[in-house]
Amino acid sequence: DPKVEYKREGMRMYSDMWFAIGERMTDLIFRMEALDEGFVASTWTETNAEHRPPPSASQMEQQQMSDLAAAERAGAEEQKAEPIRNREAKVGRNEPCPCGSGKKYKACHGRR
Repeated sequence: DPKVEYKREGMRMYSDMWFAIGERMTDLIFRMEALDEGFVASTWTETNAEHRPPPSASQMEQQQMSDLAAAERAGAEEQKAEPIRNREAKVGRNEPCPCGSGKKYKACHGRR
């Protein structure tokens, strides 16, 4: 049966692929070189982490009030955005396409 043979061939190819991947990985692992510890240590420099205490409730409240006041000032200066409008006339479906192809709009750029 050709269908069964096709499935067997696919399974054989899949098994061969996994075997080749395993062989390649084994080869790469055995060819790896050990890194010099001095080189590794020189690439990572120790940094002093600064851990500040969390702000108190009154400090958080003051920060929120100042942020709110800044947002209100910015909102007063902000102008309302004008909506985008199409200034050209709408092309009908049976009219010629504006791209110049000579086709009807529905068969050219009006196709969905």
